[in-house]
Amino acid sequence: MRPPAGACATRAAGKSPCILCPVNQHGVVLVNGVSQGFGRASALAWGDRGMSVICADRDVALASKTAAEVEDHGGRAISIQSDATVPMDVQTAFRKSEELFGVPNGVVHAATRYSAAAAAELSEGEFHELIAETLFSTQLVMKQAARVMESGWVIVIGPPSTSASPQTAMVDAGLASLTARYAEVHPHLRFNLVTPSRRASDPQHDARLTRTVAFLGSPDGEGVTGAHTHVALPPPPKAVEQQLPEIQAALDDRFRQEDDGWDNGGGLDPTERTFDGTVGSA
Repeated sequence: MRPPAGACATRAAGKSPCILCPVNQHGVVLVNGVSQGFGRASALAWGDRGMSVICADRDVALASKTAAEVEDHGGRAISIQSDATVPMDVQTAFRKSEELFGVPNGVVHAATRYSAAAAAELSEGEFHELIAETLFSTQLVMKQAARVMESGWVIVIGPPSTSASPQTAMVDAGLASLTARYAEVHPHLRFNLVTPSRRASDPQHDARLTRTVAFLGSPDGEGVTGAHTHVALPPPPKAVEQQLPEIQAALDDRFRQEDDGWDNGGGLDPTERTFDGTVGSA
C-alpha cells in the first residue's frame, strides 16, 4: 500500500519522494524507447520538469538505468520492460502506468529507426523491421492512448531527416499521415510528430528537440495538434570532446609526449604533426 502524504522518509528529509509516495501534481508521462538517444533525453527532460516518468523499453536494464538517472536529478520514475512492436506489451505499459502513477497525461514514443540502405538492396527482413519499429509501433501506441486517455497528448519522435532513401521517405509520410488522422478522429487528445535533423547525440546537444517536445506537451501547446514539426539540431560534438581530459590530451595532435614530460611540439604547425609527434603529411 502507498503511505499517506508526508509519511515518506525521503520526502521528510527534503529529498525527492520515493516510488510509493502519492502521485505529484505535475502528472505522468509514458516514454517509449528510453534506453538511448531521443527517448532517454526526453525521459530526463520530463523528469526535470516534475513529471512522474514511466521508462519503457524492451531492454529493461537500460530502462532501469534511465529511470535511476531521472531520480538522481530529483524526479520520479519507474522502469518497465515493453516492446512497442508487441500489442500486449503496449497495453501492459499503459496498465502499469495507471497502477503505479495513474493514467498518463502524455506519451512520448521514440520511433527513430531508419534505413540508409539502397532500396534495391534492402532485404525483406530489414524492411519488415523498419515498418514494425516505426509505423506499426506508432499505430499501437496511438490506438492504446486513444482508448485509455480521456485527455492529454501523444508525441512521436520520428526518424532523422538525414536519410533520403525511399523507405525512410515512406516512413516519414506514413507517420505524418497517422498523426494527422488520429488528431482528426480523436480530438480529445493532441497528436504531434517531431522529426530531428540528425541522429541523437547527447542530452545537451539534443536539447532543442526535447524543448520542442516539452512545448508540445505543455499547456502552451494545447492549440497544436496534428502537426509535423522539423527540428534543426546543432552538429554533435566531436568524438574527442566526449572523452576524459586525459584521453583528449592523448588524442590531441597538438601535443606529444617527450621523455621529460608533455610538450606542445615546439611551435610547429599542428596540422603538420602526426600522433607520434613527428612531422609529416596525412
